[in-house]
Amino acid sequence: MVITIVGIGLIGGSLALDLRKRKFADRIIGVESSIQHQNIALLCGLIDEVDTLENAIEKSDLILLCTPVNSNCAMLPVILDRIAGTTKVVTDMGSTKGTIAQISKDHPARGRYVAAHPMAGTEYSGPLAAIGKLFDYKTAIICDRELSDKDALLEVETMMKILNMHITYMDSAIHDVHVAY
Repeated sequence: MVITIVGIGLIGGSLALDLRKRKFADRIIGVESSIQHQNIALLCGLIDEVDTLENAIEKSDLILLCTPVNSNCAMLPVILDRIAGTTKVVTDMGSTKGTIAQISKDHPARGRYVAAHPMAGTEYSGPLAAIGKLFDYKTAIICDRELSDKDALLEVETMMKILNMHITYMDSAIHDVHVAY
């Protein structure tokens, strides 16, 4: 499977490490705005190549959005436009879901999107903060699963299980209230 990771920081880099090590990813494409982070991610072997978002979408089976929530919200409609009518899947790792749920709810390709929140992290950032096994035995929350296509949901659930995560399901609004507390 070819995976694009948008944002090669703590979360994106840690995903890259474990998805490669656990043989879920055959090839990992990085989309990253910082040239320094691009170079570090390549030198550390987190990714196989750097590309633009547009090119990476075309080459990928699964797109992981690992940037701040406002950036994920801006990118998701563009990505859904490009993957409509395909078997490609997009998921985000954002910490809140209300805004992205609103933005995506009426999109014709909404089913190709799976809203996810892995409850893992540290206080560090950037590709040098990436650590293996960050997600092991943590909880992954999948929101609004009934809005995702069954095959898209299964692909993200499979990825979370390969990361040794416990999966739970929530409505996006309820998720945001619980995370706030």
